[in-house]
Amino acid sequence: MALLPVSTNRVSTPLNSQRLLYQLNSDQLAIQRYYDQLSTGRRVLRLSDDPAAASRAISLQRAIANSEQLERNATATEAYHRSTDGALARVNEALTQARGVAVEAAQGVLSQDEREAMAITIRQALDSVITSGNAMFTDHPLLGGMLHGKAAIESEEGTIRFNGSDAVGITSVGGGTPTLLTVSGQEAIGIASPFLVGEPLEAALTADTRLVDLRGGQGVEPGSIELIGSSESVQLDLQNAATIGDVADMLRTVTLDGRSLSVVLGNDTISVQYDDGLPGTLMITDMPGSRLARDLRIENPDGLQPPPIIGDGLTPRVTENTPLSQLNGGLGVNLTDGIVIDRGGERFTIDFSDTQTVGDVLIRMNRSDADVRVELDADSDRLLVRGLVSGVDYSIGENGGPAATALGIRSASADVFLSDLGRGRGIRYHAGGPDLVITRPDGNVLEFELEGAETIQDVIDAIRNHPGNQDAARVQVGLNTVGNGLQLTAPLNTQPIRVTQPGTSDAGIRLGLIPPGQQEGASVTVGGVTRLAGTDFHPRDAGGAIDTLLRLERAVREGDLPEIGRLQSQLDQDLDQSSRTRGRVGVWSRTVEELKTAVQDENVLLKEQASEALDADLAEVISNLTARQTALEASMRFIGQTANLTVLNFL
Repeated sequence: MALLPVSTNRVSTPLNSQRLLYQLNSDQLAIQRYYDQLSTGRRVLRLSDDPAAASRAISLQRAIANSEQLERNATATEAYHRSTDGALARVNEALTQARGVAVEAAQGVLSQDEREAMAITIRQALDSVITSGNAMFTDHPLLGGMLHGKAAIESEEGTIRFNGSDAVGITSVGGGTPTLLTVSGQEAIGIASPFLVGEPLEAALTADTRLVDLRGGQGVEPGSIELIGSSESVQLDLQNAATIGDVADMLRTVTLDGRSLSVVLGNDTISVQYDDGLPGTLMITDMPGSRLARDLRIENPDGLQPPPIIGDGLTPRVTENTPLSQLNGGLGVNLTDGIVIDRGGERFTIDFSDTQTVGDVLIRMNRSDADVRVELDADSDRLLVRGLVSGVDYSIGENGGPAATALGIRSASADVFLSDLGRGRGIRYHAGGPDLVITRPDGNVLEFELEGAETIQDVIDAIRNHPGNQDAARVQVGLNTVGNGLQLTAPLNTQPIRVTQPGTSDAGIRLGLIPPGQQEGASVTVGGVTRLAGTDFHPRDAGGAIDTLLRLERAVREGDLPEIGRLQSQLDQDLDQSSRTRGRVGVWSRTVEELKTAVQDENVLLKEQASEALDADLAEVISNLTARQTALEASMRFIGQTANLTVLNFL
């Protein structure tokens, strides 16, 4: 311990006093530090006490704060998972109960009172599913979409409307990957699932196509390339290129051996050659660290391929900013007439006359009153159409033009398989004769056996090509120009067009040419011709457990055994979906529990290291304090003795 020695040589009294007072002050400060360490338990109270230890401690304290936050996140996540599991357990219980009722209702010997009681039971199960779908935890919906402040599922005039979203909560509990707090209603109970997945929109390549949108969305990273002719080379920096047009423009500035380059963009290609069109050496290679030429498929490092060098398969993806004129492989789409959306018994017309981009189309459809939610699937370049109202049929058709077909979302096209009619039940054929009979206005009878037909187009072709339907009075057939369904037209005569389905066949009903519950469909006179406009032969369910329960309730009341049988199978799928979702939540909960334990263990280790860097050794502090107090006492005694000295002591 430092203690200033008493000077043996002759020094002035003020200097001696200053030295002694310094010693006294040092002892007092040291003692105060030891008292502070005893009272706080910390060895390092400020950076100057131990800069190295303080620096380590700051890093450790940050890590401790982070681990403590992760632990709090894990605790909250466990609570969300328990609440979600409870909601899904109630859904499973309700669907299981409804499944049992459906099996019992499939019997054909029940009274109307019994069916009514069963329908009420199904309604109770439906209410339980709705309640679970609206369950909340800390003011956040568990299944209705995170940050949605009100009930996500609401009853509206005998139907159920979904007002929520697919947003789910995400947090971090360690492990390096985000952890989900909740699940979406679509994932849990299938509500607002896509009832229609459109056809690919197929965007064409243009100069404005972004590099990040090429190769189906995988993108092309800008870089540097080298172009080599027979005696000259040029290095081209394209790291600031944003579009394929930027690349093409920069390539057009290159001159090799006195020859300029020509670059042509196709619907899916980029072609590079000499502007004069003559052959020659044209090597294209990536500079170190670049892969631009390879991604554009114009790499020709050895010059073995003569010009033109064609990069194909660039496949630009469709985005919301893609102009409608670029769709359909660059041919564009005609949306002038718009489309119609049928929801239940209501029809809604969507006008696209002033739309310019795919995003404009989405906005127009989503802001309509048809209660649909349309989005672009960037991975497949298709439109996904979701129905927000359960318990009703949806249909998307034309409004006199090709708009729905051009967008790939006509729900009942000629490509529909006959096996998909009747919601997957197909056509019941007449074993002893024709399945469909069309009687022309002039009395000629056309008979059709449809067992060999696979699609609606096959039925259309069969009617058009029937040997007895080749004269001037023939029956014309095609898809309705407004809405969906088949239409039959013929010149006026004494009788209308009549459609029947002999024997056990239900082909006329399934094709929409005969009203349900009847055995014949007849045409009416429109504009000088007789016309039979069929109904939609392929309506779509909104989908999901709530839609299934609503339809099952109606089917049980009406005693519709085939529909009850179909919905039993659908209930099995809904129950399986809910159970699998609940299983995933269980896995998440177990993972969070393990991560929480790991974070807690890590926190203990961090605090131990921080304690080693900051905390005081009390035994050592007490020992040092005692020594300092002794030194202080010695300093004070010595100061007292020196205060009595006279000049004789220095002689």
